[in-house]
Amino acid sequence: MRNSLKAILLGALSVIFSAGLHAEEHQHGEMNMAGDASSQQIIKGTGIVKDIDFNSKKITISHEAIPAIGWPAMTMRFTFINADETITALKTGSHVDFSFIQQGNISLLKSIKDTQS
Repeated sequence: MRNSLKAILLGALSVIFSAGLHAEEHQHGEMNMAGDASSQQIIKGTGIVKDIDFNSKKITISHEAIPAIGWPAMTMRFTFINADETITALKTGSHVDFSFIQQGNISLLKSIKDTQS
């Protein structure tokens, strides 16, 4: 009985551990995550601002497909370094052209322009 309990516990821990590792893979399907951060490829997109969070320095943009890196249209958050006048002038619903670089899992804005102004 004691050996059976140990075997069940060991099996359960194995399942829990492997599930955690699987979750760490960030399942992005067929999306190319723009690989090597050292290349600093500037990627351009077009979209609509859905939210601006000045505390966490993030802008949520619903963007069109970005064929250069194989991304479908989606809504995602982009990080900005400084809230300069181009960012502070944006509002929810602003149509924007933007550029960014991919640094690991962070999409770092390099420029953003309201196309309606």
